[in-house]
Amino acid sequence: MKKKPLLWVACGIFLFLCLHLTIPIISTAQTPNVANRLQTLVKADQLYLAGDTAGAEKLYRQVKTPFAQEASRITLPEPITDPEQLSGAGRVYWRNATEGMQQGLTSKIFVPLQMLLERHPEFTPAYTLYAEATKKYGDKKDILPVLERAISIFPQSAELNQALIKAQQEAEQWLEASITARQFAMTYPDHPQAEEFTSIAENNFNRFRSQLNQQVVLQGIVGATIGIVTGNANLQAVTLAPLLLQGESAMGAQLAAVYKQQSTLIEDPTIVEYVSRIGNNIANLMGRNDFDYEFNVILDDSLNAFALPGGKVFVNTGAIMALNSEAELAGLLGHEVGHAVLSHGFDRITNANLLANVGQIIPFGNLISNLAILDYGRQQETQADVVGTRVLAGAGYAADGLRNFFVTIKQQEKGRTIPAYLSTHPASEDRMRYLEEIIQRNGYNRYAFEGVQTHKEIQARLEQILEESKQQEDEIVQE
Repeated sequence: MKKKPLLWVACGIFLFLCLHLTIPIISTAQTPNVANRLQTLVKADQLYLAGDTAGAEKLYRQVKTPFAQEASRITLPEPITDPEQLSGAGRVYWRNATEGMQQGLTSKIFVPLQMLLERHPEFTPAYTLYAEATKKYGDKKDILPVLERAISIFPQSAELNQALIKAQQEAEQWLEASITARQFAMTYPDHPQAEEFTSIAENNFNRFRSQLNQQVVLQGIVGATIGIVTGNANLQAVTLAPLLLQGESAMGAQLAAVYKQQSTLIEDPTIVEYVSRIGNNIANLMGRNDFDYEFNVILDDSLNAFALPGGKVFVNTGAIMALNSEAELAGLLGHEVGHAVLSHGFDRITNANLLANVGQIIPFGNLISNLAILDYGRQQETQADVVGTRVLAGAGYAADGLRNFFVTIKQQEKGRTIPAYLSTHPASEDRMRYLEEIIQRNGYNRYAFEGVQTHKEIQARLEQILEESKQQEDEIVQE
């Protein structure tokens, strides 16, 4: 019984910081143009699932508006690693570049490599050499984009994946390295190196977890010290410390239990299985298997979703009704799972704990404290967008699923736009823009599976449940 108030306090702090997109859902009425568009997408999905990706892409392109300055995707040949398979000019470029590396002459490295990749983008050793040269002679921040671009073109290349993982490790991006390795192992389970990549994923994740634990312990000590120094030793830093040190999974499970008590959950097996299947497929590519992922549907007509620590995700019925396809729902869930795997919720609760103690001198509701939280939230939202979109593409969905989710939000803002600098999240238009850039820069396929038919069937089932619920409420009121 003593733990209950603690949980309510922690849950209150977290929910105050969570994503809340309280926007009314769009009308489900369909114009003839909308109906025709949906029919075309259904046919495209059928072709895609049947293996006719070229035929499917043709139909997808008929109804999906191009991005600004979008270039047509180029169908690339199979990757090659043998220089003898290059053209005469290609072999000269490669020879000059390798000699330039040996001699330390940058003029002989980058220009030949750029020309080589323009003429032979299928030659994967050029990407790894480019990354090595950039690390030694160029701007290190350019290494990861080069390799991520290469992976997006040749995701099946073990050599390129290993080069990207190495670069991520050198940048101490342990979680990103784990995700890269696990995604390769899960996407290509029959690859002879799949087991090796699984081991690499676990090793990098353990490094990430060790780093996280050190940060949590340090923050807990600092928070307790602040409480003692200010004479407030019994405040949240001390009382929440045991909960924080339990770890993300245990904390998330307890907070989720509290939140469920406050909410009305949809328990229809078909709807819950649909959301859980999509969510778990996305979560399985995220690189964190220490979570017991859970996906819940809340009876609430606002377009909202959020994730508690440890992979406990909640999505409102309003979001399911507003979105147009399984790919869009997968994008939203990928964004929320991204928050969980990046430990955003856990980190924000910990930091809110420290701010609450400082708030005895500078009140927690003070504008300074609020702006600090808002700025922190915008950065985390961007990170979750990027990770969610990357995994969405890796899962075989249309890569613009999350971007299209923000298109829906933008359509519903209707003059109610909140300035980006006063919001916990970047403006919808900003997010659409940088997600389009990410998709195009990395070559993610936005002409892949949309999943329109099943999503519409789920919406129809959910609409019936919502109507029945409304009727029951009306009957109670009349009584």
